[in-house]
Amino acid sequence: MSHDHTDTNPVITLTEAMTLISLSIPIWGGRKKLRPEDLGLADADIPSEELVHWGSKRICNPEALRVFQTLKGQAERACLKVGTRFLGGFLVPNDQVPGLSTELERLKDAFEQEVQSFLAGYDHEIADWINRHPHWERQLREAVEPASRVATRFAFRYRPLVIRPADDHPGTLAEDAAELGGSIFHEIAQIARDLEKSLVGQTQMSQRALGTFRRVRDKLAVLSFVDPRIPPVLAPLEGYLRRVPRSGPIRGNLFREGFGLWLLLRDEDRLARHGAGILAGEVGDLASEQEDADSAAASSAEEGTPEANVPDGNEADLGVFESEALEPEREIAPAPVMGRSASEALPLAAAPPVARTTEARVAAPAAASELLEDDCFF
Repeated sequence: MSHDHTDTNPVITLTEAMTLISLSIPIWGGRKKLRPEDLGLADADIPSEELVHWGSKRICNPEALRVFQTLKGQAERACLKVGTRFLGGFLVPNDQVPGLSTELERLKDAFEQEVQSFLAGYDHEIADWINRHPHWERQLREAVEPASRVATRFAFRYRPLVIRPADDHPGTLAEDAAELGGSIFHEIAQIARDLEKSLVGQTQMSQRALGTFRRVRDKLAVLSFVDPRIPPVLAPLEGYLRRVPRSGPIRGNLFREGFGLWLLLRDEDRLARHGAGILAGEVGDLASEQEDADSAAASSAEEGTPEANVPDGNEADLGVFESEALEPEREIAPAPVMGRSASEALPLAAAPPVARTTEARVAAPAAASELLEDDCFF
């Protein structure tokens, strides 16, 4: 996708080209606070709260709740696939919002169906859990909540918001916007680090491992207009993925080239320096870094196998390879300029201020018919 880079004001990019997706998915935890009387302790034997934290007791089989965490994780990964973490939500290019909203609606429907299924079998789940722990029957029964109350502890809400700075504090949003590139590089590095076992000490790369490179490529592509350092990082990755075979393991020079790209992608500081260096024309230093990467790949191959000389792999045009089903994504932790998109911002509507005196205005497209009631956090 193409973007206009004529305006490098990060705040304009943020306010006119991107949408904040606020995602709220509280889940009932199936726990209750552990009390001294649950353990049958005499008053004299009860330590002070200053000394002991009592923790919690499970009143329901945690396996029955696992599906909700799975769906929540899928929703977060869908947002991260085309966006980056920002102010407790996910900042997404405007032209990616319709597709993301469709996916979130699908996950919301699945979530709500699972809630209804869980509530329908709630009494049976509780009884089964008590039968598995008969010595704790009294404590568990005393802690059980009615299904009608448990139902209020589940929710799946997402809200597309348009951000603009508060009139009295315009500089605060500028500070946040300036950190977007670093946040994206941080998330890319976390994805890439999952490849360590697939590459270090190996002499070839699987198509499954290539799926992670493709996910990184896709994320960088949709966010390339956010920070001018991103396109110089994206270009060699796209070139590499066009040349690798569409089937079979990757060996030889192509493996070593991929290893070098991985060393770059797994280091957020090096990613930032690399992009900035290309923009500044520091070709010599970057070529030296690639030589270091080639040396590291050769060293890794020697450690992983006695066969130091690896035959070159065949080069071919890249076909579309669906990788998501093969390479599960892990959770990406939040991190601690830019061109202007040609996309238009969503319409503004009144909403309460968002963190750091940043005012968020609700954009309410029909696809995201979400109520603005208070979130029910657990």
